[in-house]
Amino acid sequence: MIFLPDTNAVSNYLRGTSPGLAARMQAEFSSLRLSVLVVAEREFGIYHHASGLRFRRAFEALVASLPVEPFTREDAAHYARLRSTLEKRGQGIGPLDTLIAAQALRLDATIVTHNVREFARVPGLRYEDWQAADSSPR
Repeated sequence: MIFLPDTNAVSNYLRGTSPGLAARMQAEFSSLRLSVLVVAEREFGIYHHASGLRFRRAFEALVASLPVEPFTREDAAHYARLRSTLEKRGQGIGPLDTLIAAQALRLDATIVTHNVREFARVPGLRYEDWQAADSSPR
C-alpha cells in the first residue's frame, strides 16, 4: 500500500504537533511517498513565512528519505475528469487538493490527511486521518 500525505500532514509531522501522526508516519515510513505538489507547497511555506526557515533542515531530510512522485500526464487526465465531476456536482475542492487527489488515484494510494471533508467528496479515493483518534480507512 502507498500512503501519500497531504501538505497539512507533512507540515504537522515536521512541527511535531500530533504524536499520533508522527507515530503512524514512522510506522508506515517504507510505504510513504511525497507528491511533488506537496513538496512545492512546503517550499513555498518555507520561503514565504518567516518561521518557515526553521523547518528547512527537517523538510530536506524528509524529502531526501522518501520517494517523490512526479505529476504525470496521466495525473493531468485524472485531474481534468475529477475536477469536472466535482464542479458539475457543486462539490469542488481546493485546486491543489484536486491535483493531489488525482495523483493518488493514479497511484492507487491512500491520502493521509486531516482534511477529510474535502477528500471525502472524491469518488473512489481512499484517505485516512492519522491525527484523529480513529485512523481507520475510508
